[in-house]
Amino acid sequence: MLSRAIRRPRSGDEGASAVEFALLFPLFIMLAIGTISAGFAFHTWLTVTHGAQETSRFAATLSVDAAGGTATGWLNSVVDRAMSASDLMTDATHAQPGSRVCVSVVSSMNIPVLNSHVIATADASGVVSRNYFSGPCPGLATMSGDYVQVQVSQPTNFNYVVAANSITVGKASVNRYEAVSLS
Repeated sequence: MLSRAIRRPRSGDEGASAVEFALLFPLFIMLAIGTISAGFAFHTWLTVTHGAQETSRFAATLSVDAAGGTATGWLNSVVDRAMSASDLMTDATHAQPGSRVCVSVVSSMNIPVLNSHVIATADASGVVSRNYFSGPCPGLATMSGDYVQVQVSQPTNFNYVVAANSITVGKASVNRYEAVSLS
């Protein structure tokens, strides 16, 4: 009899906190995983941005003579630097699948005149192919006078609990070409 008197009366909310936890825990996990995934995507964007800006400055000061004496040699040197600076290369001939680099040089003061660009893309297996064209990189800002353009882009997975999306992060940089060769 005494034990009945000591017991508290039931109020009907003994399992309420467990139910609230069960409802809110999946939302918390989704938010945490989404934040981590966004952090990885932001890191990729920072790496690509740094690589494009560093390579653009490198290209602005690299003379054609220092890169082998031809426009193609110059373009290849700058593409290699862009892929390396952006952490796109996985080994000497492969890059992150889906990555793309466009490099151009426009210099009417240079002898010979430079006005060409290369687009280097990595296919699904990471093999890099290069295609050479005349003129500046399509769709990028131009300047008057002599200039170089560098554009780097890389797909990254934005994994969220409900869906997995692949987004492409990219950055373009344009600098005045300072390494004019007059020989």
